Amino acid sequence: MNLRKSLSILITSLAIFLSCLSYSDQVVLKNGDILHGVLKGQTETYLTWESDSFGSFRIPQNQIFSINSSDTSPIPITKTKEKWVYSGILGLSGSYLGGNEVRDDLELEVLLTLEQDNLTHNAEINYETLGQENEPTIKDYGIAYGIDWAIDDSWYWGNNIFYGADDKRQIDQSVSVGTNLGYQFWKNNNGKLSTEIGIAWISDKLFSSIDDERIALVWSGNYQKQLNKRVSFAYSHQLNVSMKDSDNSQLSADIGFIIPVTNKLDTKISWDWSIDNQPEQGNEKIDRKLKFGADYSF
Repeated sequence: MNLRKSLSILITSLAIFLSCLSYSDQVVLKNGDILHGVLKGQTETYLTWESDSFGSFRIPQNQIFSINSSDTSPIPITKTKEKWVYSGILGLSGSYLGGNEVRDDLELEVLLTLEQDNLTHNAEINYETLGQENEPTIKDYGIAYGIDWAIDDSWYWGNNIFYGADDKRQIDQSVSVGTNLGYQFWKNNNGKLSTEIGIAWISDKLFSSIDDERIALVWSGNYQKQLNKRVSFAYSHQLNVSMKDSDNSQLSADIGFIIPVTNKLDTKISWDWSIDNQPEQGNEKIDRKLKFGADYSF
């Protein structure tokens, strides 16, 4: 009996030894596990591993602590091209304004996002009408496009262009082209926080036929936090300051709450305000807007 037991232990030990010879590589995971096998290949997101016990399988790169291989020649990383991922938001809101105009407001907004690898394309269309009986309709519209390049997990570089008009500020035509450096502090299911700083060329053609053309420093921020299962808090702002005349500055900000109705439909209440430090004659510096609306995600 003892002889049989000894032979069994010897055969098992020999099998394990031969297995280690044939699978001499090992990968150490961040959770402490050690896997023996052969490294067959790797991409930017995972590596392909082959072991005697489990066969061939993939291990995500973010779960790996170290790799020890008997083969000193490096295995090239195969770059995989990710598929395009798109998303969008269709928003409709009404509001009450105070300041330069005291009117009812109807606003339509479309946001589109297209992502692939480290590139993100953003497009925005905004159209707003303000009307009151016996008075002409006031219009405000804008079309914007931007592209962001992710430098790493936090830093990104962005470029953008904008075209629009704003009757409230007596701007017949507005054009801007800008570039910025952004930092994403975090972005997850519970919220996000990011900030950007850069420069922009801005050209405003006013109703008075005066052209306000300038190079401006631009600083913006975006914050969103899920307070509980039913309510999220959102805040964003953008500040433009002329590099030639610091008194020529504009600030726009938005603060509000988002309440989901379904997986794709949200209701939103927000308080928007804008400050133009050098408004046209007859205009007030501050405009305020209380908005109630709904956003549909697709």
